[in-house]
Amino acid sequence: MSSKMFHLVTRTWNPVSGCLHNCIYCWARRLALTRLKHLPRYKDGFKPRLNREEFRRGFKKGLVFVCDMGDLFGVWVPSEWIEEVINHVRRYPSAIFLFLTKNPERYLEFRDELSELDNVILGATIETDDDSLYVRNRISKAPLPSRRLYAMERVAQEVGGALMVSIEPVLDFSPNFADRILRVANKAGEFFVYVGYDNYNNRLPEPPLKKVLELIERLRKCNIRVYEKSLRKAWYEE
Repeated sequence: MSSKMFHLVTRTWNPVSGCLHNCIYCWARRLALTRLKHLPRYKDGFKPRLNREEFRRGFKKGLVFVCDMGDLFGVWVPSEWIEEVINHVRRYPSAIFLFLTKNPERYLEFRDELSELDNVILGATIETDDDSLYVRNRISKAPLPSRRLYAMERVAQEVGGALMVSIEPVLDFSPNFADRILRVANKAGEFFVYVGYDNYNNRLPEPPLKKVLELIERLRKCNIRVYEKSLRKAWYEE
């Protein structure tokens, strides 16, 4: 699949927008600073804000991607904003809501509320398990990948429910990456993974395609559901 959106998603919803992780590959920040800069919610750039008008929206069914234009669980987001979002999700039990963050440790702050919901998927973007590569290339100000992996293990144990890991954009990784993902999966209930390369020609430190295909094969052999996105040769392999 070559889709730039998770293929299971039917709608997006941005009650909170903006992010301070400053990932070097961020398409959302680029969009907010260019094509969407005329909109009121982006008048201050990609500064995080609560979009009160979004709480007038209702959801009858489908899979809703929450905050694709921000990180709802970033450390800068007030707890009150997150609680308001969770309360809105609670009103629509027939829809499924996908959360995706680079700070999954913060799911634990809301473990009681989230564990009561059976219509949410708790996701984390984890592009690699190589902290040194992440720091050396100044990929992001987000928590290091190893910290995110450990946080997702705790989320699996203490919150439960459906979990997802997005390895996108995939960065080069250690031989232990599959084992770390499996440690999360083995503690989770429903669990699945998305894997895909960068779509925006950022020349990231990505692995060769053969290595990514081997990772996918290893996970599938362990009965992990893996969805492929934008699989191609690494930019330096062309």
